[in-house]
Amino acid sequence: MSDLGADNALAARRLIRLGDQAALATSREGRPYVSLVTYASDHAGRPILLLSGLSDHSKAIKADDRVALLVAQTEGRTNPQEGPRASLIGRALPKDDPQLRFRFLARHPQAARYADFPDFAFYRLAIERVHFVGGFARAVWLDWAKVALDDPIAQAFAAAESALIERANATLDATALARAQGRRGKGWRVAGLDADGAILARGAQTARLLFAAPVDDPQAALDALGSSSAAIARPPQS
Repeated sequence: MSDLGADNALAARRLIRLGDQAALATSREGRPYVSLVTYASDHAGRPILLLSGLSDHSKAIKADDRVALLVAQTEGRTNPQEGPRASLIGRALPKDDPQLRFRFLARHPQAARYADFPDFAFYRLAIERVHFVGGFARAVWLDWAKVALDDPIAQAFAAAESALIERANATLDATALARAQGRRGKGWRVAGLDADGAILARGAQTARLLFAAPVDDPQAALDALGSSSAAIARPPQS
């Protein structure tokens, strides 16, 4: 379980970053309908979905694109309701953007088998409000503008991500970083990098690493990863 911090807006975005599956609520024939989906996040923190046009939720979105997405961190808790969660309210909009495809497949490598099928499409959530519950007596409504990463920073990371990943994999031990996230095996690599942390991948497995705090520019992200790697490699002090 990761410490999301005391700042509610940042904690909500960090929660989105950590997750890879969520409950999607749509309206189907005038009635609420909820389904399980996998998701990733773009550089601002907005969820990205890959949906089949044959699915009931895609048909529902085509008729009414208003949706809600529930993300939660409940693993390892006796009472799941003690875990942080966030309901994201907005619209699911189809988006044919190579950057969204890259981000989604970094988090879900196995989806490469069907991502380009003609009946599948990428969607990005245009979020309006977030209801964040961080624990007992910690429930707040937040405008998305307060949760999202600042647009200039997000755009800088989107433009630099491919080069950052190449440099990170050439200089850092991603397997050690993954091991620190509780993942086993060798051959891990950095598959994604943003202002909040990194996506690590090994075959179809992925892990999400969060920085201690968001960084403001791509070089600072590399420095933060390097610091994490150095801390792992450094022997404990006697």
